[in-house]
Amino acid sequence: MTAVNARLRRVLSIARKELRQLWRDQLTLGFVVGLPIVQLVLFGYAINQDIRHVPTALVDRSNTSISREIVGRLEATQTFSITRIAQSEEEAGRLLREGRVKAAVVFPPDFARRYYRGRGAEISMLVDASDPVLARSVRNSAQGLADVIERRIQVFDVGGPEGALRAPRQRGRFGLEPELIRDQPVRISILSYFNPELRTPIFVVPGLLGVILTTTMILMTSLAIVRERERGSFEFLIATPVRREELMIGKILPYIGIGFIQIILVLATGVMLFQIPFEGSVSHLLFASLFFIAANLTLGLVISCVTKSQLQATQLSFFFFLPSVLLSGFMFPFESMPLPAQWIGELLPLTHYIRIARAVILRGAPIWSQWTEVLALLAFTAAGMALATRLFQKRLG
Repeated sequence: MTAVNARLRRVLSIARKELRQLWRDQLTLGFVVGLPIVQLVLFGYAINQDIRHVPTALVDRSNTSISREIVGRLEATQTFSITRIAQSEEEAGRLLREGRVKAAVVFPPDFARRYYRGRGAEISMLVDASDPVLARSVRNSAQGLADVIERRIQVFDVGGPEGALRAPRQRGRFGLEPELIRDQPVRISILSYFNPELRTPIFVVPGLLGVILTTTMILMTSLAIVRERERGSFEFLIATPVRREELMIGKILPYIGIGFIQIILVLATGVMLFQIPFEGSVSHLLFASLFFIAANLTLGLVISCVTKSQLQATQLSFFFFLPSVLLSGFMFPFESMPLPAQWIGELLPLTHYIRIARAVILRGAPIWSQWTEVLALLAFTAAGMALATRLFQKRLG
């Protein structure tokens, strides 16, 4: 019994020592406490599958009161938000290709005449189907609006009871169609662009390219300086005349080449296994990837400068990786997130790179049409390099 009590005391002593060590390690303690809260907020608040306020272009060649009324009804569904006025279908297609809008509504010139004559007025809706979830939501919302309009336009059937509101009966004989109201007075035709089959891999693979780069680049560079300290080679760096900014740049250069190798591997695998269409220019994608890789590498250096062990660096890297995946539009439509979540997402390099990758790979957009996203990556790289250089100290302790 005495031996058992002695073992128990030793076990409890080790447990108390481990608890004190954990309490003194503020970074690990913050990771233990903060990660569940972050996960709860992200999954419970920011992640929303309901598509709302899709940026939409309007091509109203009818320009009549009835077309404006239907546009108002479209916006009243809260699925569409008219953000651009285009003058032609070609301009609307260009806005879709560049990612300025996700949908476009087109009213033909004779829409009002066909509407009032009941001769099958048609509205064309162009949808960026590179995101299948968004495309299906837009399709369902448009079909629901068409059903509402059809119910409101139902006419009196002279052959039925007085005051009965019913749609006209189907024709029972052949011959020329009289000037009567059709069963479907207003029809909304959905035209799916860039992914007409609504295949999920076409949406996932370009985003997965950014996720893979984020994981590997941040993790590898976050361990760079910490590894030097743990291996005892940090003293050699202190003794060299290398300046801090030169050391930071030299640390990230090898990983840029590794990043380009990963890009080629992912693209080749995506094309061969999943038949991903590559509509744009490879050089444009690689040019944008250079800034994205640099942004992630500088962030990894910042993590490496503020941590004291490889375990801490790994934990902090994962803490940044989770919001990047959930708030960047990789898994869930960016437009469905609440505004605060979108603001946080705009601060993440992965958000901007996913937009560039999908625009270049799937829509064939030139890189200059994505200049705002490239500028955001460049600003993040500059800020990360400046912060890492400032935090790095060429001394022990």
